[in-house]
Amino acid sequence: MYFDPLYILIAIPALILAIGTQLWIKGSYSKNSKVLPGTGITGVQAGQIIKEGEGYSVDIEIKGVALSDHFDPTRDIVSLSTASQNSSVADIAVTAHEFGHVDQKFSNSPLFKLRNGLVPIVNIGSRLGYVLIIMGLIFNIIQISELGLIFFASTTVFALITVPIEIDATKRGLSFIKKYKLVDESHLSGAKSVLNAAATTYIASLLTSLLNLIYWIIRVRGRD
Repeated sequence: MYFDPLYILIAIPALILAIGTQLWIKGSYSKNSKVLPGTGITGVQAGQIIKEGEGYSVDIEIKGVALSDHFDPTRDIVSLSTASQNSSVADIAVTAHEFGHVDQKFSNSPLFKLRNGLVPIVNIGSRLGYVLIIMGLIFNIIQISELGLIFFASTTVFALITVPIEIDATKRGLSFIKKYKLVDESHLSGAKSVLNAAATTYIASLLTSLLNLIYWIIRVRGRD
């Protein structure tokens, strides 16, 4: 229980995936945050343009560091980082991505609704799953560990559902950029780079979650 070579073998590729995708998104954001959009529009202004143009009944708040932007569908608040007050291709792309999620909610996207419904289950499952798996292994009660696997698997299912949602939000965000001409056409490739990098981080999260689930399945089955 103190040192497991199998866990190291699984943890290393998961760590490489996580670091690699984070470097990609930060690198793409950093590069394009220095590129002016050619329209004089800031990330916040881009959000206002999309909001008013589409008629979304959401509020925009400014807080947090760069890349902490997110949409809270329970409060209908788009939270944009303080960096979104800058006029750059990167900040407009990030804002457009978050409004892609807004569009998913207001267009009643089935996957978006499903993921939001799973949030409380996953919050419980991610914590309780670990506890039950470890307890079952310690006390050699495999049934408890198997129950823990079911709870823990909810995080992988959540990650699986998240991937197409994020890819779709990226597509919708890019559509907004084109529709409202938020960046000059010559800078669309930079916006795409930021959007694609953001979506890829969720693919890495899915693979990491899957690797962790496989590890615990092997451990529990090996004890059975």
